[in-house]
Amino acid sequence: MCKNRILPFGKTLKSYLKEHGEKRPNVSLYCPDKSCKKRILYKHGRYFRWATTKYQCILIPIYRWYCPICEKTVSLLPNFLVPWARVVTASREAAFNRRRKGISFEKISKSIVSPSIGGISATTIKRWWNRYLAQIGRTSIWVAGRLIHFGEMEDLLRFHSKGVNPTYLDTLEWFYFLLQKYAHYFQFNPSLMGYLSFLNTHLPAELRL
Repeated sequence: MCKNRILPFGKTLKSYLKEHGEKRPNVSLYCPDKSCKKRILYKHGRYFRWATTKYQCILIPIYRWYCPICEKTVSLLPNFLVPWARVVTASREAAFNRRRKGISFEKISKSIVSPSIGGISATTIKRWWNRYLAQIGRTSIWVAGRLIHFGEMEDLLRFHSKGVNPTYLDTLEWFYFLLQKYAHYFQFNPSLMGYLSFLNTHLPAELRL
């Protein structure tokens, strides 16, 4: 069984390849299984997977670690990827932002991945969007909980435009309100990478976007 962690290894695909194309990240990891009592993991090889930007589709190494007690492996993904998507997170977030503005899936698909490297279908963009909307409520609650933990004193739910029976889009706007506050606590500037690459390094696996 393999688990995935997302850590900030290189801000971009290019910088990741420069730093870790042939060199494993220098990190010490503990097994996430509580029964293993924070056993230090062993280095355990690597595998390759595709990462796609607008104009490039490149095989990159993903490094693994192994727990000798539970025999599970942990793969470390750079923060510009998530386990289920080959398109980098910044490009997926750009698609979400354009859809929020009402741009059609067809038009978005033509701007995210160049046809010169195979392009991407409007159906795929729509699938991303539907998954994103379905997930956003649970992720928003997690972010709100962390803000309260940090000492946020405002009534965060009051800023939800429709606290009762909201639509997905209502919750999406609330999510971005929370996200701006959350990023502020870490002095994170989203102008280069967007919010999601940053947030996915914090989120539990089941809430990643």
